[in-house]
Amino acid sequence: MVSGELLQFMSRSISGDMIYTSATPNIQLGGFHPSRETIPLSLVHPKNAELDCALLEIGVIVPRPDVHWRVKVNGISVTKEFKPHVTAQLKTGLFAKLVYDITSILKTPEGLRRRRVNVTFKQDGGEHIVIDHIGILALYKSDEAYTDILYLSGALSIEPGEEYSSELRYPGSTGVFRSTVFLPSKYARGSIVIDDKLSIPLEGFQGYDEVVSQLDGISPGVHIKVIHEESLTQYFPKEMRVSNILVYNTRYKPTKLELVDVAYDKKGAENVDFIIKLANTGETRPDMNMVVIMYLGNVAARKIFQPIEPGQERELRISTKLPKGEYDVVVRIIWRKLSKTWFEDRKVRIKI
Repeated sequence: MVSGELLQFMSRSISGDMIYTSATPNIQLGGFHPSRETIPLSLVHPKNAELDCALLEIGVIVPRPDVHWRVKVNGISVTKEFKPHVTAQLKTGLFAKLVYDITSILKTPEGLRRRRVNVTFKQDGGEHIVIDHIGILALYKSDEAYTDILYLSGALSIEPGEEYSSELRYPGSTGVFRSTVFLPSKYARGSIVIDDKLSIPLEGFQGYDEVVSQLDGISPGVHIKVIHEESLTQYFPKEMRVSNILVYNTRYKPTKLELVDVAYDKKGAENVDFIIKLANTGETRPDMNMVVIMYLGNVAARKIFQPIEPGQERELRISTKLPKGEYDVVVRIIWRKLSKTWFEDRKVRIKI
């Protein structure tokens, strides 16, 4: 039997970037006494970008649909009602999905300063429920990136030998495919088939996992099948669960730092200065740049410096203390634009 549905919450192209962050906490609430749990989700808002939209998805296992609970985000009430967008039947209860727009909560000065989002659940006793999966999809406006995105969230339950199929409208032609899937046993096997061309295996894990694959040459109407294969091995519970599907492609304005030259100057028995020449060969300046100097698996020094403008060069002198010997030192430059981070390494053989 197939129960439940995946609902389309977004299919659009934006001038900007996106971040998706999630957790599968498997936390139980309820019982004879009031219970409360706070689940933190890491979310670092990109610099020089405006938060446009933020959706919170909550997947929960419940015995029946009349749950009395409260949900808060960063201490601000989101709901006191339990009204799922969709439910899927399980042998042991229901898999329910709720989705909330939390843009106004995260867009406050306090919300934008935080590096994580705290989602708090309260239940005043009653039958046990399980917080199964939570995630936040955030979109940011910026003229330095362009993103195609398709986002489906819901509650899908598939027994062995069954499959779910749907046709989706994705605005792009290439992208990253991500889906949060629950396999009930290490013996369970399945697949996600896209346009009858790409088959993504679902195997080798028990519980939740995020399946990730690269898609190329996608048709405007993407046909997706989720298959739970029949098995000779019996396991319980029997149902495979699918919580969401996310397809996206972000193109960033070319952002590139290069290590032009690395030299070093011995200042004593163990003191070494590194002279590092950098150039910005991209079309935009990074939001953050950093140099890290490493030796034999240890960090000798790190330095965050002001962004370099396109077409410009800069020389840095970084002092370190290194042990005697002859070995390779790795000079790494790291730079970030919006949610994307790049790095480049250069090995330098030194003798002290």
